[in-house]
Amino acid sequence: MQIAFMAILVVAFLAAVVSFTVIGLRHSAHTKTLSNYAHRRGVLFSHEDPFEIPLRYSQFAIISCGHSPRAYNVMYGQLGHWPGRAFTFRYEVGHGTRRLSRRYGIIVLELGQPLPDVLMWNQADKPQAPLEVRGGDKNCDDWTFVGDGDLARTLSRSAQALKDRGLNIQVSGRSLMLAMPAQGSEKWDYADWLDDALSIAATATGLNEETCDRTNSPA
Repeated sequence: MQIAFMAILVVAFLAAVVSFTVIGLRHSAHTKTLSNYAHRRGVLFSHEDPFEIPLRYSQFAIISCGHSPRAYNVMYGQLGHWPGRAFTFRYEVGHGTRRLSRRYGIIVLELGQPLPDVLMWNQADKPQAPLEVRGGDKNCDDWTFVGDGDLARTLSRSAQALKDRGLNIQVSGRSLMLAMPAQGSEKWDYADWLDDALSIAATATGLNEETCDRTNSPA
């Protein structure tokens, strides 16, 4: 009986070692793939977070959705017409045996001029919706939103190619953040949809001339 119990423990230990090894190799390959992608685009890459992203982008709703936020696999430099950063973002919800991790591919572009603030959360990612949009009654296509309705409708039209993957969108001042959830999407890495993100940013900045006066005018 004791021998059988020890055998079970050994098998369980070996299975755990193999599992962690496979996960480690997969993460290493994932990092290498993104690093090569950054090199091809002529921008910089860091496996770790050199910018303290959870602090730098604390104004964005997704950054404060849970606890233990961490950014990694950070690509940064000139992305299309705008300086920006793309990264994998992870946070946790719950505690103890109920602790769960959430992952997103995120792209942030510095648009240069302010736009009206808007937060658009995709219905496909509704369980992770931040407090700002939970129970909201303003909808635009597949998104529930708070903030500027004109900009929300324009961004919705430009993001049709990504809506079924659960894309979330937020504009805050001069910055545009796009976040793709890992859950339920096969192509959530920023490398899979950066060109689509640049197209969305082009649409947003094209709206700027007709909305900036409203943004800067007193309430």
